Amino acid sequence: MKKILIADDHSLVRYGLKAALLNHFPEAQIDESWDGQSIMTQLKINVYDLVLLDLSMPDTDPSTVLHWIRSHHTDTKVLVVSMNSEMIFGKRALQMGAHGYLEKDASPEELIRAVNVVLAGKKYMSADLAEIIVNDTLNRKSMNPFDGLTPREFQVAMYIIQDYTITQISELMQLQYTSVSTFRRRIFDKLNISDRKALVQLAEAYKLN
Repeated sequence: MKKILIADDHSLVRYGLKAALLNHFPEAQIDESWDGQSIMTQLKINVYDLVLLDLSMPDTDPSTVLHWIRSHHTDTKVLVVSMNSEMIFGKRALQMGAHGYLEKDASPEELIRAVNVVLAGKKYMSADLAEIIVNDTLNRKSMNPFDGLTPREFQVAMYIIQDYTITQISELMQLQYTSVSTFRRRIFDKLNISDRKALVQLAEAYKLN
C-alpha cells in the first residue's frame, strides 16, 4: 500500500489531488498537510513513499522543507506540484532536491504519470523543462541571470521580491539576520543591481513574478 502526503495550503487543491490519486491508487493511504510544521509532524509519525509539495505555503521555506525531507527521510520521494512556471522554478526545485516538478494546471493523467515516474525512482519533468536543462548543460551557462544564484540565494531573492523584511526572512528560513544580509549582498552583487526596486524590475523582465 502506497503512503502519500499532500502538502498544500489550499483545501480544494488537496481535495482535487487526493481524488485523482485515489482514482488510480484506491488502496493508498493519503494524508494532508498545509505548512512546513504539519509536514514535519506527519513525517515523524508516518513513513511516506511520496510527498506532493507546494512551493508557496504560509510560514514555510520550501528549500528548508526539502532539505529536511532529503536528510531525514532518504527513501521518501518529493514531487513538487506548483502554480509557478516550471520554466523558472522547475530547474530550481530539482536543484533543491525534488524528484520531479509538475504545474498545477496539469491534467489528472499527467499527475498520475508523474507520480509513477517518481515512485519508480526516476526524475519527472516536462519535455520543455528537460530541453532547457540539457541546453544549459551543453552551453555550460544560462541566459537567465537568476540561474547564477545558489538555491538558498534564489529563495532569499524571491522573499525580497515579495517585500519580506530581513527579519521576516531570517525567521522564515531559520537563519541568522546577518546570514540573510550576506545573502542579499551576494544576490545584488551577482545580479549587478543595487536595491530591491532593481531586483523587482529584473524579476519582471524574466517573468519571475
